[in-house]
Amino acid sequence: NVGFSEGFDDYSTAKVRMEVVGGEPVATVHTAMAEVGQGGVTVHAQIARTELGVSQVTIQPADTQVGSAGSTSASRQTYVTGGAVKNSCELVREKVLEIGRRKFGTYHPAWATAELLLEGGKVVTDGGEVLADLADVLEDEVVEVEAEWRHRPTEAFDLRTGQGNGHVQYSFAAHRAVVEVDTELGLVKVIELACAQDVGKALNPLSVLGQIQGGTLQGMGIAVMEEIIVDPKTAKVRNPSFTDYLLPTILDTPIIPVDVLELADDHAPYGLRGIGEAPTLSSTPAVLAAIRNATGLELNRTPVRPEHLTGTA
Repeated sequence: NVGFSEGFDDYSTAKVRMEVVGGEPVATVHTAMAEVGQGGVTVHAQIARTELGVSQVTIQPADTQVGSAGSTSASRQTYVTGGAVKNSCELVREKVLEIGRRKFGTYHPAWATAELLLEGGKVVTDGGEVLADLADVLEDEVVEVEAEWRHRPTEAFDLRTGQGNGHVQYSFAAHRAVVEVDTELGLVKVIELACAQDVGKALNPLSVLGQIQGGTLQGMGIAVMEEIIVDPKTAKVRNPSFTDYLLPTILDTPIIPVDVLELADDHAPYGLRGIGEAPTLSSTPAVLAAIRNATGLELNRTPVRPEHLTGTA
């Protein structure tokens, strides 16, 4: 599931400013979102360009000078903070159009009657007619909006039935693993780890592939490599560094074919779905199932180590 659940007030905040700099309209986006590689910074710039029709977008570093974005977890940031950026951009757009109507409304009836858009640094009608340059509309004015955005509400599950509208969204992914197993040495090589995932709408196709491939590889690591080993007598971690804690590297990476499905969620901004965590969940059991199928062993733990395959555990 995506986002905070069971009635939690899940929201995010975005501040968007639009002004003319050096004769060109520029949008500035400011959120408190922690960028940890999920690609939110890139998507926020895309959203601002789409909604405000400008080519120049500045993303301010995340800090607490703007309202909360919540945690970067639960595959929620593009959904919730992306939604906040979209919402603030829409409010900025309305203010810009109000300025335009005030300045130029008497010169063209379309200012009052047509559906107006911001595209290519201009105000245009939905039929493509150019009414004004954004730089001429704004001149020295600065339009800034900070606003919160919430997804549709959830509710706590019924304690008796376990049923209810507890989650705002689900992510769906499936994996198929192909492995080679040396049962004498207890070695496993993952040859291919194919994934099919519904992403709702791929706002940035390259980032989507990176998220799916990264999550898939992490799941593979959990299946055959990653484990924190704790000394039962001292309770100290025996493998506290990356010298001893095994992680998959590029040399361990299998072929990862990805089939991206775009089945839009009508309740989400642009129809998107959370992406990052779903492939981690289904890739691990896929690898384990392939090893079980190859060896006939009743494996029921991760990671699978050589001694589990050679019978010396």
